[in-house]
Amino acid sequence: MKLYDNIQNELSKKNINVQVGTMYDMMAIWKSWYRGNVNDFHYYNATLADGSTIKCERLTMNMPKKVSEDFAKLLWSEKVQISLDNKTKTEKLWKVLDSKKNNFSVSFPIAIEKAFALGTGCLVEYKVDDETIIEYIDGDNCLVYENTNTYITGFITVDQFTRGMGSKKMYYTHLTYHEYKNGVYTKYNELYASKNENVIGREIDFASMFPEVANPVIYETDTPHFQFLKPNIANNFDMNSPLGLSIYANHIDKFKALDTKYDSFTNEFELGKKRILVDRTAIKSATQVNTDGTITNVSYFDRNDKAYVAINGMDGQPVKEIDFSLRFEEHIGSINADLNYLSAGVGLGQNYYSFDKSGLKTATEVVSENSDTYRAKVHHQIIIKDVLYDLIKSVCFLEGIETK
Repeated sequence: MKLYDNIQNELSKKNINVQVGTMYDMMAIWKSWYRGNVNDFHYYNATLADGSTIKCERLTMNMPKKVSEDFAKLLWSEKVQISLDNKTKTEKLWKVLDSKKNNFSVSFPIAIEKAFALGTGCLVEYKVDDETIIEYIDGDNCLVYENTNTYITGFITVDQFTRGMGSKKMYYTHLTYHEYKNGVYTKYNELYASKNENVIGREIDFASMFPEVANPVIYETDTPHFQFLKPNIANNFDMNSPLGLSIYANHIDKFKALDTKYDSFTNEFELGKKRILVDRTAIKSATQVNTDGTITNVSYFDRNDKAYVAINGMDGQPVKEIDFSLRFEEHIGSINADLNYLSAGVGLGQNYYSFDKSGLKTATEVVSENSDTYRAKVHHQIIIKDVLYDLIKSVCFLEGIETK
């Protein structure tokens, strides 16, 4: 976030106040859980019996990713139909949507998934070489500077890239402004150069590196060429922010409980394996004279067999077998209880997830109209439909397709 703080400071000199702070810090946390690798939780130090410590990695069920995936599947499927008032227009529209660069049928549900994970996602439409492009942007790369309530009318997308190597390496920060005011959509670009990746640096001529890109681009239109995807839930982290809230923002504690128990469940099989105690002297090899007079070393225990544990103090005692009883049923019951808390909390309803000896399972029955899952589906689809409506209008405008 150092770069974003620096961007905020630099743009404030131009009287542009981007909203950097709480929500972007939280997005970084939600993103780490979505990735399934949280440094201050999944990596920890354990103390051994002799007082020494070792670094350990806690296993994860990666439920943030799973929850986000399931919402995307719930809200979007191949059965969704988008059509205009005649076949020719519809075919022209889909030629743009599912072009190789846009790949809408694949990219849009992924955009929903990521928006539900990070709380916010953005789509931007523009022309390049007479081709309409749909760009899918993660919410943590969008800096809002103008809005009315939750309706965003001005934001900046951030892209950083490098040129050169070693001491000549330069960091370039590309800022793209998007504004929609009084029926006019404006898009313009700025470029900054720095030797420090956390510093925006000095502004340079955008055309010096991108001479082929029109700058600015201005359209008179009743639809902005950008849309924001987010879960249809109130933001209780920053109630004045127009940015959305991750679908699991208030359920991080449940992920911690699940991963702790899942890690323990897996360790139960590792720690509960059968052990055979033998005296340490028994694993030493002994010399043996063969019939041909040669001498070989013979070991009566397989050194590579993990079942054998050599200890001191068993002189004269027989080999002792220790077979632990596994507590897998207790673990499964506890994991299932936490899965119910989680699924109910995010709006998917009770028993949406279940865990047994074969792993995690998702409910596959038809979603009934009186279920929590159905109500969540309908509730979130309000925003999805608005985004789709504005997206299609924007594409049709750029393609010259008349709409009613």
